[in-house]
Amino acid sequence: NNWLLEGLTAGDQVEVSYTVYAYEYGIRTAFLDAKRGYFNPTSLCLSVAGYENNIHQVQFANLPDDWQVACGLAADDNEVFNAKNYDELIDSPFELGAFERLEFSVAGVNHYLILSGTIPPFDRERMISDMHKICDYQIKLFGGAAPYSGYGFILNLSGEIYTGLEHRNSTLLMAPYYALPNLNRSNDEDYIKLLGLISHEFFHTWNVKRIKPQVFTPYNLGQENYTKLLWWFEGVTSYYDDLVLYRSGVINQEKYLSFITDNLNNVYKFAGVTQQSLANSSLTSWIKYYRQDENSPNSIVSYYVKGSLVALCLDLLIREQSEFSLDDVMRYLFQQWQQNPVGVGEDEIPALIKAATRVDLAEFIHLATETTELLPFKDLLAKFGLNLTERIAKNHQDSGKYFEQQANLVTPTNTITLDLGAKLDKQSLGYLVKNVYDNTPAQATGLAAGDLIVALNNVKLTNPEKQLAFVCANEDITLTLFRQEQLLSLILKPTASVANVFDLVLADANLLANWL
Repeated sequence: NNWLLEGLTAGDQVEVSYTVYAYEYGIRTAFLDAKRGYFNPTSLCLSVAGYENNIHQVQFANLPDDWQVACGLAADDNEVFNAKNYDELIDSPFELGAFERLEFSVAGVNHYLILSGTIPPFDRERMISDMHKICDYQIKLFGGAAPYSGYGFILNLSGEIYTGLEHRNSTLLMAPYYALPNLNRSNDEDYIKLLGLISHEFFHTWNVKRIKPQVFTPYNLGQENYTKLLWWFEGVTSYYDDLVLYRSGVINQEKYLSFITDNLNNVYKFAGVTQQSLANSSLTSWIKYYRQDENSPNSIVSYYVKGSLVALCLDLLIREQSEFSLDDVMRYLFQQWQQNPVGVGEDEIPALIKAATRVDLAEFIHLATETTELLPFKDLLAKFGLNLTERIAKNHQDSGKYFEQQANLVTPTNTITLDLGAKLDKQSLGYLVKNVYDNTPAQATGLAAGDLIVALNNVKLTNPEKQLAFVCANEDITLTLFRQEQLLSLILKPTASVANVFDLVLADANLLANWL
């Protein structure tokens, strides 16, 4: 990780040449082929000990004639990009290629969208309008002045995943090309998912790139940086990403509350929420969240999603007990950073909330982040006009619903669940078991990740959900499978269902208006 050059005297000029293999398609490292290139300078640019605070420059040679360069750094007339120090350099990703550039102004500052990859015909006017709404709302939330002189959204359209990485005045994004707003038909689900990603990474402009954990100021670039506060910096950001879509008029109230319902279920339907605290999830993200295996749903909890639910509770608790909200906390944190950018201490969040709102939430924050106790969603949401109800899941993918009026929910009695309790991936010969969930028939019968199920009750398995629907209650199920090349049969016994899915029902619109 370190090189020492010997035999030099003061004033000598040194040129170091090196080659880096760059073929990781993503947002974190570097990639180069005949059509496109991108890189984070952390993956390519060495630092020189003792010179980190000097001006750093980047210049490109022998680029194809039709290629452009996009970066948050300013370029001079000779197309040399200048960073005031090494820290600014490595926080400024580069995009290279024959990309499309769209621009818009918010708060008197230029913002731009870089599009690369597969670019179909799409509604450019709608996308820029929606992005303007998102940026405008967030800038106003934090006081009305943008903390940068320009901002870039660098979006590569390829693959199936939605992901992003924040930087001080730009963000690298990846999404499928079909997430762009369609000119010919509605594709709102995919498009809203993309806007949520954009909103999330843009919110990091304040909550992570300015307001950050004290242990990140400065970053230790030689090793992992550990903090218990990722639940705040990613969780609060995850709370606001969808909330901003609603407040800025990009989505309606019904859609927003359906996102809350999804988040509740995506956390609480897995056993991991009872096994790992948010603080531990934050601290061990390097070795657990970002190195997930087949048992992760049973052993870990997402500091993104559960963190967003804790932020929801904090917002409602502050509103219930004062004239303030979580918005006031975020503004206060940003003001503190502007006055003295020392970062947030590991145990400082309760004191900062109290300073901003005069509400003492230390006990709740301890419960929410240091324990695995169930959060008081039901009581809190009821105070803001929403009833939280439970019912039996239709299947393991069931993530609940939001209803504008009271639903006729069936109270579970002796209903039999015919969901296996496993995540299956369709293969040419059958269904591969990816995960087996705790406290399910699949776990009880000994089904294991890596098993290839080829038949259910001696009939080829082609559609698990539909085939299970034809199995009678209390009937044992025979699963025929391959495990490490050996053919096996397992007998699965359905068990009595429990209410394990949340639905959200609007009960009082006037109370809800105190929040939304």
